[in-house]
Amino acid sequence: MAIGPLTNIGAAIEKDAATFRKLKRVVLMGGSVRKGYADTGYEPNHGPQPEYNILSDVPAAQKLFASGVPIFMMPLDSTILKLDEVKREVLFKQGTPLTDELALLYHESERLTPTLFDAMAVAYVIQPELCPVTKLRIEIEKDGLTREVNGEPNASVCLESDSEKFFRFAMPRWMKPNLPRAHN
Repeated sequence: MAIGPLTNIGAAIEKDAATFRKLKRVVLMGGSVRKGYADTGYEPNHGPQPEYNILSDVPAAQKLFASGVPIFMMPLDSTILKLDEVKREVLFKQGTPLTDELALLYHESERLTPTLFDAMAVAYVIQPELCPVTKLRIEIEKDGLTREVNGEPNASVCLESDSEKFFRFAMPRWMKPNLPRAHN
């Protein structure tokens, strides 16, 4: 799972590409295929733009997409998941260790409404139906753009997700109280 810049993945490929190719898959949050950061569905689409995780280490991303390992890509197109005021209120009143930490992180943030980009990649590993994928050929350009091009697919890409379906999946898990620890 890759939910940040791909530097470590690039280093792993560089160190031992043959062993890296034995991976069954890489699930990542990264890229922007048809939509960008500002494309929330309410205004005309601005189109793809360089996304942070890819842009932070373009050569590593290029190595990954050329590696031959099955890639399951959750780009900006499907990861604009807004933790709005109603959801925050429900989460933060739970008083569990996790929801208390989330509340603290929220109050340290400068964003009024956080976007949970990486959460879709994590959820996809648990329940792939949350983000249906399309097989595409993706190339990483020098400027960090992830381009859909003609050719043999090298990634299964989630181009659209249902944020309410995602939150109905995630919220109960985040609010679940911790199980009691065994006493030794």
